[in-house]
Amino acid sequence: MRRTLVLLLAAGLLAAAPAGAASAQAPGCEVASGVLSWGFKESFRAYIDGSIANGEWTVADGATYDTPTFAFPAEKGRVDPRDPNGSVSFAGSVRFTGHGGILDTTVANPVLVVRPDGTGILLLDVSGPTMEGDEVTVTEAEFLDVDLTGQNLTPVDGVITIDAAPTTLTEDGAVAFPNYEAGSEFDPLTVTLDVGDCDLTGQPIGTDTVADGGIPPYVFYIGAGAVGLGLIAGALIWRRRR
Repeated sequence: MRRTLVLLLAAGLLAAAPAGAASAQAPGCEVASGVLSWGFKESFRAYIDGSIANGEWTVADGATYDTPTFAFPAEKGRVDPRDPNGSVSFAGSVRFTGHGGILDTTVANPVLVVRPDGTGILLLDVSGPTMEGDEVTVTEAEFLDVDLTGQNLTPVDGVITIDAAPTTLTEDGAVAFPNYEAGSEFDPLTVTLDVGDCDLTGQPIGTDTVADGGIPPYVFYIGAGAVGLGLIAGALIWRRRR
């Protein structure tokens, strides 16, 4: 008898829940693959490659170099193109050396953060001694401001593209990489992100209300709970009468 009652209540709760609740997609577009292409800073590469520093750069951990840009493959992330928001992490590292090892700086693991106000931030891990001999080791430093003005992040054939977005060194970036002052221009970023058949009917990233006048998900769960309580009360009354 009790087992039958429990099964009836469970069936009632499942029936009361919205059909899309179990398969609801997380907000925004999940990044399946992609690449961030960036030359770091052309004048710095020329300095490293010149007769004064007499240095070089090497790539590792998935990064590649094809003159004049480094390429970092996407690892994971989500981006919501509606009020652009989200972040994408990339793999790879670049090590710059010169002056017989006095200059030895590694930048690694870029993370692109997209903000609704049309701006972005590039986070970087930076390590190695500065030219003054100070040791720098920072993780996810806010290295560059990224100007996303005019960029259309709406997927086209399943691909989001950021084309040659201008960048400038931040205050934190100048601390992590003191070779240049904050506000210095660095090379632009180009990013392609494969998001496949992205469903943008869910909630935008970073919000707790549904866009375009939709119904917040918690309303469905409140309704399901009310129906469940009603079923419980009805079952108890039925059992008592029997």
